[in-house]
Amino acid sequence: MNKDKKSRQAGRLAEERRPRDEARPLVSILINNYNYASFLGQAIESALAQSYENFEVVVVDDGSTDCSREVIVRYGDRIVPIMKENGGQASAFNAAFAASKGDIICFLDSDDLFLPDKLSCIVRIFEHNPRAGWCFDKVQEFDHESERRYPAPADSKVGPWDARAMVAAGSAPVIPTATSGLSFRRSTLTHILPMPEVIRITSDGYLKFVALGLAEGWMASQELTLQRIHGENAYTRRGIGKMPIMGLTGLLTGVCVYDQFPALRPLAIRMFSRGLGTCWIAGASDPDHKRLSGAFLSRVPRRTKAGILLEASYHSARLLLSSLTKRVYRHQ
Repeated sequence: MNKDKKSRQAGRLAEERRPRDEARPLVSILINNYNYASFLGQAIESALAQSYENFEVVVVDDGSTDCSREVIVRYGDRIVPIMKENGGQASAFNAAFAASKGDIICFLDSDDLFLPDKLSCIVRIFEHNPRAGWCFDKVQEFDHESERRYPAPADSKVGPWDARAMVAAGSAPVIPTATSGLSFRRSTLTHILPMPEVIRITSDGYLKFVALGLAEGWMASQELTLQRIHGENAYTRRGIGKMPIMGLTGLLTGVCVYDQFPALRPLAIRMFSRGLGTCWIAGASDPDHKRLSGAFLSRVPRRTKAGILLEASYHSARLLLSSLTKRVYRHQ
């Protein structure tokens, strides 16, 4: 039995054994951690400090080499600890979900924080909107050193969302949130996880876009989550330095969505195309990913391949023009 089948089976068993609270649903907070011992305790404390009472906290340590595991042990049976070998963020998502019991699942990166009323708000939204399979909230970024808050994300539609037709046609709206702003009904997430573990970082994109393609949802207007900005962020606010990550993640996510969700292949092809164009501009030359892109292009229809290369060229040209324009303005 392969790893995905084992993980799916574990997820189904967890669903069967989880306790039922007829009054309010059980919420599982899934914290994924790798070498963030200095932040992890605050993330766990923010999860445990929720005003909503019926919840569990599952903490996955993905093979940290710092003192993260000592931090986790301090919480005893107040949390559900999972200690595993390093496998990347997607593997941590899979392990946490398989161990969880909740009807509602909320993700939390170990360097971020939940505000005390987050779970109460998310549960209320799901209770009032039975057709919503997911609920996302805009994370509020703050500087780790000064605690200064960054300007709020650009305005986007709040309230009910149904982007399924748009995603099926190959497009997806910009969703101004990150891993810690993602919440799902278990019934929706069961169709998404376990996810391919080749997506080792910024795995939230896979969750977001697949969810948009599978179910109606809700974008919360309330401030519920704080995202910490510090010197070790892998992606957020890294400027041009994040382009290689953007490109490689686009390639990987595109391939995985293409293989896992045939109905979403138009979106997968667009993600792959833009990832390829970004890699060209960023100079990302990892041999494994070159093999990945070559293998994918060799197995799609010839017409699809031509479209991918055309869109990748167009996207890379736009990125280059944008970069040059910014340089001109900086020197004026």
